[in-house]
Amino acid sequence: MSLLAADGHVALFVTDEGDARRLPLVCWRDDGATVHGMVLYRGALRRAEHVPGFRRYAHPLEDDTPVRGADASRPPREASA
Repeated sequence: MSLLAADGHVALFVTDEGDARRLPLVCWRDDGATVHGMVLYRGALRRAEHVPGFRRYAHPLEDDTPVRGADASRPPREASA
């Protein structure tokens, strides 16, 4: 048996309002080309791809600025004066 670091990968999610959040993967498979993993969602393990708002997998130290809202064509919000 081999142990892996618990901080190996995270799943990035975006809400309809454009807020990004990260969930750590409970377990994952990384074959070198793709990653697939499971997150704890509403008290049960679910494949991250099947959870609403899933965008992509990332390394926990990666910057999530490329993650955009549900509509990628929508321009970013401007600050009010």
